[in-house]
Amino acid sequence: MGKKLIITLILSILTFLSTSFLTVISHLTSPVNKTVGYKSLEIGFPFKYYEEFMIDCPNPNYGWNLNNLIIDIILTLIIVSGIMYFINKKNVLQHRV
Repeated sequence: MGKKLIITLILSILTFLSTSFLTVISHLTSPVNKTVGYKSLEIGFPFKYYEEFMIDCPNPNYGWNLNNLIIDIILTLIIVSGIMYFINKKNVLQHRV
């Protein structure tokens, strides 16, 4: 039981970090960021939990939304846990037959 919990937590962390990285890459390569004088960076899926933008000034404006960060972490944990549950349930049923 403990080993499965640790594996689920590690997979959840890796999934969360991968999703966040993909949102960063998508914003860095978007055509909006190639417009002169405007740069933005948004991190988070499905809820944006970090935003940084620049409008005609050298100092970036940025902000964290910790509620969205916690919601994203919990959603990732629930989704990965559900997938792991169904995979383990399927494996148990196959071994019984």
